[in-house]
Amino acid sequence: MNLLKNIKAKLLRALAKRMKAKFTYDAAQYPLRSVSQTFIPTAWGPARALFYWPHTSSVGQLPVYLNLHGGGFVAGVPEHDDSYCRRLAHNLGCLVVNLDYVLAPEYPFPAGLRQSFEVLEWLAGQATALGIDPQRIAVGGHSAGGNLATGLANLARGHEQLRVVHQVIDYAAVDLSQAPELKRSPLDKPLLGTGLMRFFNSCYLSDPVHALDPLASPLLARVEALQGMPAATLITAEYDILRAEGEAYGEKLRQAGVEVNERMFPGCDHMFTHLGPDASADEAWQFIEDALRGAFRGAAVQEADHARVGNL
Repeated sequence: MNLLKNIKAKLLRALAKRMKAKFTYDAAQYPLRSVSQTFIPTAWGPARALFYWPHTSSVGQLPVYLNLHGGGFVAGVPEHDDSYCRRLAHNLGCLVVNLDYVLAPEYPFPAGLRQSFEVLEWLAGQATALGIDPQRIAVGGHSAGGNLATGLANLARGHEQLRVVHQVIDYAAVDLSQAPELKRSPLDKPLLGTGLMRFFNSCYLSDPVHALDPLASPLLARVEALQGMPAATLITAEYDILRAEGEAYGEKLRQAGVEVNERMFPGCDHMFTHLGPDASADEAWQFIEDALRGAFRGAAVQEADHARVGNL
């Protein structure tokens, strides 16, 4: 059974690597100083990450956005998000780190999440050398990556060396405990179907009881346990089977006192930011960009205020 699962996962990855996003930006629109590949040491081996460096005249430290690709914790590559990372780096003047985290079933929960957290800590430890501000980090992801992003935001609370100031949760799976057949769509054949969701869960959760862990299923967290989470940008799609749990998670965050910037995109299905409709995809990326810009500016003002108070 495990051999069959591994074979299916590898076939799915091969297919995913050949897939191209239908909605992309022309790289020439968003020129950058450089795009480089870095291998970051972690307990799960070197984590490959693409670094998008903006042209900037600023002498200060750059804010950072850590991007986590989708693919059900099983497939997907950071290159799928390349053009969007270029846009965000250019328009926001931030370093975008596009991470190739370990995948299931070889590395089930919580490996991808814990490795991503080690990458965050590595970035903070290298802040001076990289010229980045470890107190202005945002995390975000799409589908499974959105699940990992909100898990990172949870783990980073109260960290002494870094601060996550914003989380982007884009049509994410946030309740792995609910049976996939109970997740409904108005469409007869939504992009993310019951069978595929069941396969993803079986790969990611080596023990079904892990589905009850709030780091795997953030929706199951107690309201009190979500207090102090960073502000969130939360995106759902009308036809996506993950819409209901995404909206429920947004409501739970609000109950915990977390600021939630939420949009449901009508006429759209899962992965619409990459597959279209084009107008909706572009609108969603602008929504994300505006939220991150506000978060980075707000954090910079807070840092300046703290420095001013400290000098009095």
